Amino acid sequence: MIILKKLNPKKDISDKYVNWMNDKSVHPFSVQKFTKHTKKKVKKYVEKINSTKNIFLYGIFLKQKTSLNHIGNIKLGPIHKYYKSSHISYFIGEKEYLKKGYATKAIKMIIQIARQKKVKKLKAGIVEINHGSIKVVKNNGFKKEATLISEEQHGNKRYNSLIFGKVL
Repeated sequence: MIILKKLNPKKDISDKYVNWMNDKSVHPFSVQKFTKHTKKKVKKYVEKINSTKNIFLYGIFLKQKTSLNHIGNIKLGPIHKYYKSSHISYFIGEKEYLKKGYATKAIKMIIQIARQKKVKKLKAGIVEINHGSIKVVKNNGFKKEATLISEEQHGNKRYNSLIFGKVL
């Protein structure tokens, strides 16, 4: 069973978390791979996000007997003040928990949180070669709405970025 919990910069920013952020195999399709992350930078980022009123960052925690194991993150926002639309982004940092359905469950949960926040539309941008992430959003009822041609570069090759959306 997983739970989503707002990240606490003092308690939840572990060496393990910083290692995920620096591991290019965790973020092969994200701009995170271009940044060198430190504990200080990650804490500052979480503090900044937590101080906003329209961006919400949650840890994905796996409940195990008497403890919670932080296995990834999911972000909702920014929520557009007038249009009530928002982006989502997510990752599973603990590789042993990839392809186990946890990202799918986390998105189901973030959809409920978005509804509570009166969000009417969710969007996710995914590079066309990220088949796992495409499957995750489709499993949550997102539909492909747009293709941004040659939007991203990975290695020496250009790829399309796909925009998926879900009306809530």
